[in-house]
Amino acid sequence: MALQLAKRMGVQVLAVASGKDGVELVKRLGADMAVDGRTDDLEAAVKKFAPEGLDAVMLFAGMEGSDKVLDLVKQGGRIAYPNGVEPEPKARPGVEVIAFDGLPKPDVFVHLNELVEVDPFRVEISRTYSMYEMPQAIIDVQRHHIGKLVLAVKSEQKRAVPMSLRNRWLKPSLV
Repeated sequence: MALQLAKRMGVQVLAVASGKDGVELVKRLGADMAVDGRTDDLEAAVKKFAPEGLDAVMLFAGMEGSDKVLDLVKQGGRIAYPNGVEPEPKARPGVEVIAFDGLPKPDVFVHLNELVEVDPFRVEISRTYSMYEMPQAIIDVQRHHIGKLVLAVKSEQKRAVPMSLRNRWLKPSLV
């Protein structure tokens, strides 16, 4: 999604993916250049893509060699990452490091809706799991996969909530 948002905002994107299939996916999604973070020389790819240095980096996962890539961010540039990425990227003089959470804000949704109206987003779904397959989904999310893993939460039939649960977890006004 971040790649598609960046392209809609006119950003030139160098995407780092895992495996040949991951590289092909980010190319289909619009990356101007794509490299395999496991096998390609990231530093050389960045220097080829942005000889003067990167304006910004969106870091979604700590990866081997990311420090060298982050050192190629220009003075006045930015490094952004969602809270929870480890190791946290280190700030160097003249480069702003921004940690963020996906907190909903009305003005952000207005801007996102404008970008979505430009063209529908492509969401690659690798596999959909039922609730009964949740243990396998937890295993698979830690393995190499392309696209999203989806947990389908749906009720096959309406089931009555036992009185013992109603009294314990549901507010009487909701029963």
